[in-house]
Amino acid sequence: MDAENHSNSLRGRTSGRARSPRKERTAGAVDPREAVAVAIRAAFRSRIGEDRHDVWFGESFQVVAERDGDGERLVTVLAGSAFTHDWLQRTFRDDFVAAVEHVLGRSGGPTRVVWSPLVAGTDAADGIVPLPEAHGAGSGAATDGEAPAGPTPSAVADASRVHGKRAVSVPRGQSARGPAAGAGDPGQGSARPTSSIRPSLTLEQYVVGLGNRMAHAAAALAAEQPGAMSPLVIHGPSGAGKTHLLEGICRRMRERNPRSSAVMLSAEQFTTTFLESLHGRRGLPGFRRSLRAADLLVIDDIQFLIGKKATISELLHTIEALQRAGKQVVFASDRDVESLAELGADLQARLRGGMCARILPPDEATRAGIVESLAARRSLSIPAEVVAFVAARMTRNTRELAGAVNRLEATSHMLGIPVTLDMAEECLAELVRSSSRAVRLADIERAVCSALGVDPGSLQSSCRVRRVNQPRMLAMFLARKHTPAALSEIGAYFGRRSHSTVISAQRTVDGWIASGSRLTLADAEWGVEEAIRRVEESLRVG
Repeated sequence: MDAENHSNSLRGRTSGRARSPRKERTAGAVDPREAVAVAIRAAFRSRIGEDRHDVWFGESFQVVAERDGDGERLVTVLAGSAFTHDWLQRTFRDDFVAAVEHVLGRSGGPTRVVWSPLVAGTDAADGIVPLPEAHGAGSGAATDGEAPAGPTPSAVADASRVHGKRAVSVPRGQSARGPAAGAGDPGQGSARPTSSIRPSLTLEQYVVGLGNRMAHAAAALAAEQPGAMSPLVIHGPSGAGKTHLLEGICRRMRERNPRSSAVMLSAEQFTTTFLESLHGRRGLPGFRRSLRAADLLVIDDIQFLIGKKATISELLHTIEALQRAGKQVVFASDRDVESLAELGADLQARLRGGMCARILPPDEATRAGIVESLAARRSLSIPAEVVAFVAARMTRNTRELAGAVNRLEATSHMLGIPVTLDMAEECLAELVRSSSRAVRLADIERAVCSALGVDPGSLQSSCRVRRVNQPRMLAMFLARKHTPAALSEIGAYFGRRSHSTVISAQRTVDGWIASGSRLTLADAEWGVEEAIRRVEESLRVG
């Protein structure tokens, strides 16, 4: 059935006498409202393109088509989170209205389009931010306009009516990086659609330890005093909790100032949207307005921008515009600012001019706190000895800890037994083996070369210049610390050297650590402890 037939079917069924629910189910008829919603979704997807639709909407996108209490046609779009749906609305509203017009046509009266976040934020203002109608005289077409700063009572009421219906095209999932649903405001009725998406992340849920205390404090300050230290750069290895902090900043800012606007993107999304705006009919002005009007701009995985000169240039101008307006910019990266030289001197200088906060891999006490926090959020009872077992065995990143808790919960539910140490040891055996994989000499070499910028293969050469010899001694020291290899095996691997050379290298590095020496490695100066930490982080992430 094509789009026009869907429209005719809707008009024909709504004008005649409605069938009873029993007869509908018996005849197996398709709900015309659902058919119209599916047709609108298909027309919208076709209009903006498959790739663009998948990047920004994917399966986390709902359309509800019905008539309101006054008989007016109403199409509600549920897309994005409380932090992103404003931007989606401004960017895609014209295309969506065109898709609605294509499906429903101009006859049958005007169509009102209302946008709402698919997942709720933290306050009533996150609920419904509608597109006010701008009915043209005699046009009868679907209409749209600029979004107001906050919700109107009628919009909340409209949403309550819509969300009371059965939503069509229920999403199968959402990006792991997107903020998710929280509890609705009781004062706003049923304006919060329910979903199975994970709860939204807050700064209060973040488990603070020695390795992330500074980053957590900086995140709280950025949310509570926007612009006081901008840009804020949070850096650390994958799975250390950077994205949790980014989402927590957005949420706390909205809690403290419901009228504020926050945009959170990955660097890949920033790049994709920028490039599309160069060739799209809306052009660069719309893209720039959508970002520079925000009170908070958050970009994750900024290292993705390396080598993208035009995108970096655009980001520089965006940072300058936001900083002049006293607004807050936050970045996250898997490496520190000094290792982002390939982003260019200008952007690197601006990152240095803000606040840089490092997140270290969680220590055992922090890992135990994370396990307890995850279990509490799931209402899962985990004995202290099981918490200690998981924290001691799952050492690489927080995602491993979450996976372990998930498996414990699933096993307990499936077998109908409480979580015990014996059960944990059995059901987590595979994860423990994976987490505690043996470190090889090749892993040490690869980590040193990657973390310190040393040419691959140079550590096994006979070269004795300082820029190679010092990293080689660090590699021997770390091989002694992290592998069971014998002295002679280590010496043979790193340039066919004797076991006494390995002993000498270990003593030399111990001396560097005791004196707090600084080394020149790959044309950059490093503190010895910082160099060792970076290599060990690289080993953890594999």
